[in-house]
Amino acid sequence: MRVDRRGVRRAWRVGLVVAAAAAAGCAGISPPPQGVPSKREGWLRYDVAGLRVEAPATWAPSGDARRLRLEREEGGARLEVSSPEETFASEAACLADAAALMKRGDEGLERTRSHPTKFAGRRALSLEGDRSGWHVWAWAACDGGVQYRVFLTARTPAPADVVETIRALVNDARIGGEV
Repeated sequence: MRVDRRGVRRAWRVGLVVAAAAAAGCAGISPPPQGVPSKREGWLRYDVAGLRVEAPATWAPSGDARRLRLEREEGGARLEVSSPEETFASEAACLADAAALMKRGDEGLERTRSHPTKFAGRRALSLEGDRSGWHVWAWAACDGGVQYRVFLTARTPAPADVVETIRALVNDARIGGEV
């Protein structure tokens, strides 16, 4: 199967926007985030600036306390979770920034869907779309003026562990407390 590299780069644009925004304030080098065993066998729980998420233990972590990047061992999927250092004056300002982030992220995607939702128990915006054999899921949630950004992309059709990761994000991610 021939992979359209240009299409893959465009599909990951949402993630790059999210990652660039998160990395802008990072200084120095820190070790990659360490997950702790979750209640799901073979999964780890990660805490990114207070947002708790779970992912398969086989996914390789990198990043720091405010930005987690997990790459699927077999390739074909990537999860990024981040929270910018700067906070917003209000939840409304946070959500307005989230809307602008999603608008930038959907450029180049096809069959996009974006709508207000709840993520990790907080008000959020979501975005889904496709590009050249890849599917993108993105959420930006606000806890007052603190924003949390989650981006997942995978080749389609998505493998079972990716589908389970999406379910875990949507159903079990939490800000503060246990997953």
